[in-house]
Amino acid sequence: MTILMSLKEEKRSAFSSISTRIPVKYLIKRIIERIILIIVIISFLFFLFRVLPLAFHVNPASFYVPPTYKGLSRSTLIEAIDRQWGLNQPFYIQYIDYLKNMLTFNFGYSLTYDESITTLVMQAIPVDLLILIPSLILSTILAIILGILSATKQGKLVDTINSTIAIFTYFIPAFWIFAIVLYYFGYQLGWVPTNIADALTKNGVPLHGFAYVAGLLKFIALPVILLTFLSYGVRMILTRAYGIDASNSHFATYLRARGIPNRTILYKHIARNAMIPAITRTGIDFAFVLAGAVFVEEIFNYYGMGVLLVKSAETFDVPVLEAVFYIINLYAIIVLLVLDLVYPFIDPRVKYE
Repeated sequence: MTILMSLKEEKRSAFSSISTRIPVKYLIKRIIERIILIIVIISFLFFLFRVLPLAFHVNPASFYVPPTYKGLSRSTLIEAIDRQWGLNQPFYIQYIDYLKNMLTFNFGYSLTYDESITTLVMQAIPVDLLILIPSLILSTILAIILGILSATKQGKLVDTINSTIAIFTYFIPAFWIFAIVLYYFGYQLGWVPTNIADALTKNGVPLHGFAYVAGLLKFIALPVILLTFLSYGVRMILTRAYGIDASNSHFATYLRARGIPNRTILYKHIARNAMIPAITRTGIDFAFVLAGAVFVEEIFNYYGMGVLLVKSAETFDVPVLEAVFYIINLYAIIVLLVLDLVYPFIDPRVKYE
């Protein structure tokens, strides 16, 4: 009974700590702000694809019929789309329908792919998330560890090597390094599968259970490592700079004068201050990782949001482009919201009103 009561007390104190750090009122406020931002993004897409074409005397329904489509006559399809999607209705009715469809992920039908756009997007998201999320987390951890290490070894060989590599990763062409690494480890050594189909099948037979999971992990390992390596550099330099600044601060000097061990000062005070800029930058670097994902998908031959975006742009499949732009913005909004909620757990001085 005593053990159970102590466990309950620990859980209660943990929840109390979370609610203290992130007040419910603030959480609701931030979620409402994000919802408003989503509505603003949808409104911009509506203006871009529904209102703006009319200024150039172009029927928006013509965007829903790709130039490469071969089937019914173009004029017949445009008239049918006008009726089906209510593009001949007043603007306020069109806007309400557009808003409702976007919020419910009802993106319509792609004539290019001959499939529901929602299905296309949902097929692309899982593998993307399996690669992007680990890359973001691992690159942030790597940047913080190496940045703090460089800050504590300022001017020494370790610091010079770390800083040089970090700067190098920022300027190296992603497409080139992806192609070289896959060619060597995939085609030459055969250590990793060169496409997702090979990873999830054996002798043409689909894998199941543990073998399927193992094959998927083996496939995503190399893209995750590459994206992690190519996206950590700026955050590492930021962590190093803020770590040096915190280490030379009057507060750190005061703690040393009081006889507090350097290890305690490093982990409890300097590291916490140094990692905040790196985590803030993660939201910005998310766009870089998304851009890198386009190259990863093309080179590693798997279907994701990047490939869907490029192919839709090539065929001018506007409905798919609308859906992809919307989903990518949702990615960014969710990442920024999570980062905003993480701050008070890193730095107790952060207070939310």
